[in-house]
Amino acid sequence: MTGKDEKPFAVQSVERALLILETLGANTEGLGVTRISNELGLHKSTVHRLLTALVNHGFVERNEATENYRLGMRFVSLGLNFIHNLNFRHEVVPYLTELVDMTGEMAQLGVLEGGEVLFLERRQSPEAITVNLGLRVPAYCAAEGKVLLAHMPREQFKEYLLTHDFKQYAVNTITNPKQLLFHIERVRQQGYAVSAGEMADTLRGVAAPIFDVDGRALAALGIVGPASRLTLERINRLINIIQETCYSISIKLGFRKKEKAEQEVREAKKNSSLRGDKI
Repeated sequence: MTGKDEKPFAVQSVERALLILETLGANTEGLGVTRISNELGLHKSTVHRLLTALVNHGFVERNEATENYRLGMRFVSLGLNFIHNLNFRHEVVPYLTELVDMTGEMAQLGVLEGGEVLFLERRQSPEAITVNLGLRVPAYCAAEGKVLLAHMPREQFKEYLLTHDFKQYAVNTITNPKQLLFHIERVRQQGYAVSAGEMADTLRGVAAPIFDVDGRALAALGIVGPASRLTLERINRLINIIQETCYSISIKLGFRKKEKAEQEVREAKKNSSLRGDKI
């Protein structure tokens, strides 16, 4: 077979693989081989062969229990590169600086990568505990991680609960999957997350999601500091600040589903019991 003969077949395989990825991307709960075959008009053997290759490269994941396929975590890594190319971090940095100036605490930007939060940017307060940029922490231990877990497709989050070990890092670390499921559901409903002695006994944090143009949680923005300064009373006031900041960033990135974000801000204001100029 000559190179000229091989190229059309290779191109066709790529096009079919892309169609499969697009189909899976539109069905977050996952699809089986038969369903994909029917939707795309491809033979099951062809679909299975392409899915196997995509799984091997991390672009697709297979749920062993349901035998369904969905997009894999390889897209997260590619997405991070795409975010960098769009100067996403550049857009967020002024807001981080503003949060530090307003609160006197450290502000940070995190994304979900696998079962961890990867912190892309931090702005330190003169009073803050110094930590290295690029720090990864388990998602269930950080406010930023819990916010992003709350915006996972539900089936994907349930699988996360089944496939991850929940290690005790601090006195309040949530290690029981059922308890974490309940906790994340509450985070999903209220639109923000609080961490209190979950990664380290003396640290507390509060975070909210940043949405992209399609309304998906692209990243999370958080404030973190020692429990001696971030009292629960003060965190209650900071919730409004962090949500309004995230909403502003989301709008700048093209988010236009205002009803959802504005409702979250209204709920935060309703739930806050204390008000004042000083935060």
